[in-house]
Amino acid sequence: MEGIRKKGGWIAGLLALVALADFLWIFPANQTYAKRYLNESIVLSASTYATCRIINGGVSSLQESSISISPWGVGLEYEAGQILDPINDAVERLSEACVHSMALLGAQRIVLGIINSYGLVPFYLFLLVFLGLALWGKGRRLARLAGRGALIVLLLRLSTPVLCFLGSTLNQQYFDPRIEQHAGELRKVREIAWAEFEMDVPEESPKIANHGSELLGIPDFLRNVGQKVARYSEWMKKRASALADSLRYLRDHFTEIMECMTALFVLVIEKIILLAILLPIGLLYCLRKAYGWLAEEELDEIITALFEKGTVKKAGD
Repeated sequence: MEGIRKKGGWIAGLLALVALADFLWIFPANQTYAKRYLNESIVLSASTYATCRIINGGVSSLQESSISISPWGVGLEYEAGQILDPINDAVERLSEACVHSMALLGAQRIVLGIINSYGLVPFYLFLLVFLGLALWGKGRRLARLAGRGALIVLLLRLSTPVLCFLGSTLNQQYFDPRIEQHAGELRKVREIAWAEFEMDVPEESPKIANHGSELLGIPDFLRNVGQKVARYSEWMKKRASALADSLRYLRDHFTEIMECMTALFVLVIEKIILLAILLPIGLLYCLRKAYGWLAEEELDEIITALFEKGTVKKAGD
């Protein structure tokens, strides 16, 4: 009986140490790493997606834009043409990849949130049941189930900060610098594409009532028309210049823009494959191996030693 008590005390101390480590390190690490890693990843994908959609809207507008100046029926019209189609298609493909990335990271965030929020109580419950049955010396099968349940929850909770730490390291060392570099180049394209739409349309001056003769108001009317035509002419010149600058920039930097789009697309796909697929699968494989070793070998040996000693002692009595 003394040996069983020593064994039970050793197990109780070990489980208390595991519970203390879970409370002091695993739980805070889950809250810290999970929030930072997933929030940064989702925000980066969302900002890239927003930039792509703005560029898509600006380029689409440039494709359909035309400059038409016709004060008195004499018109001049210029259209951008279809040269911007490859850029628009690349932006749309990149936008779709960003959406898939946000969806997978969001699903990962939900799973990790469930583990962090609802994994604490089952872990301690399984732990208490296993400890009580081990000290009592009865319920061998239930003790094995409780011990395995505690191991599963513990390994899942332990894997969360490991996954988030590895993901944060990959983001900081590889993905974030490259994505920020290419996203900065895309922001230049966004500013150029929207340059012509940031100009305010000239406002019409309020009409001043003329209580005199109708003939006396003709000079004011003609002066007002002349000022209005001058304002619109100046505005159209600026818009035409902005449109020409945008098209010239997109034409001159066509190769660089396409390379930037392609590099961003590859980075987002790599991020999906590595962070949302390969890393969780690899971690699950390691968890399976660790669980097989702990539950099927170590735990079974401890339970067998505990309950067999209790059975032998009772038979001797």
